Amino acid sequence: MTAVVVTHNSARHLAELGRALSAGSLAPSRALVVDNLSADDTVEQARAAGFEVLETGANRGFGAGCNAGLRATRTELVLFCNPDVRPSPTALERVAAALAGTSSAAIAGAVLGEHVRPRGFSRISKNVAGFLPEQLLERLRRLRGGTAPGGYGGSELVVDYVEGAFLLCRVEPLRSVEGFDEDFFLYCEEEDLSRRLLARGWQTLLVPAAVVSHEQRGSSAGFGSAAMAPFFTHSLYRYYRKYHSRGYAELARCLLAACVLLDRGYRAVTRQPQRYGRGAAQAPFRSAEWLHRGRPDHDTSGGAQGG
Repeated sequence: MTAVVVTHNSARHLAELGRALSAGSLAPSRALVVDNLSADDTVEQARAAGFEVLETGANRGFGAGCNAGLRATRTELVLFCNPDVRPSPTALERVAAALAGTSSAAIAGAVLGEHVRPRGFSRISKNVAGFLPEQLLERLRRLRGGTAPGGYGGSELVVDYVEGAFLLCRVEPLRSVEGFDEDFFLYCEEEDLSRRLLARGWQTLLVPAAVVSHEQRGSSAGFGSAAMAPFFTHSLYRYYRKYHSRGYAELARCLLAACVLLDRGYRAVTRQPQRYGRGAAQAPFRSAEWLHRGRPDHDTSGGAQGG
């Protein structure tokens, strides 16, 4: 098994991640850092932590970094993990066992944080609901008779996709679909990958017994989720254009922009921290070139969160 860690200005995480991977009940046979043109001492810290290093010479996004690691992989399994994750001692062993026990699965993912949240492919209704307060969403789930987060047993679940911060994958299925779509610079790339694999008959598993803590982009060189939000709204619109009709995609981006503006206005009036940056409402209507001209020097590894 090869562990691939995509980095960009991620130096402070690598020593602890290296220890966590090597100390687990199952350790990768090879640990590779794919560095997307870091400006700090990420490369030096990676080597000091025991990682091999592949320098891409550019920052073309998380998916492109993963694909570079995939091309360098010679094992049957590859683990993609963010530098700011901390797997429990048995996490990797448990996702590997789930994958070995399900021959139809190409991907097995861990639970990030405290709650088991099976993820479905993005729909307009889900995106709009995501702007509602968590307490209200929980109340709506109970009214519908849904299962509360964390209400699952230890068996793996077949899901549409899992968050990309800790993914164990079979190499050959990934290569059969040419890996990640590099047009997604950040966000939605793991959802897109699972969707293309599903079209070829491959399943994605979520393993509740495999628990991983995740700093949630805390490594992003001082840039929080609000600054990264334009990448999310831009990628989400691209995802809708790829998998839905033009009319559906246009409705989605208009509603998404309206929800962002309403959320920003409400938070300004109530003096709460902004959840979405200034460009988040515009990003779905703008080109990728516009997005990249204004991008912060962020940690691309911290954004594999999906739609």
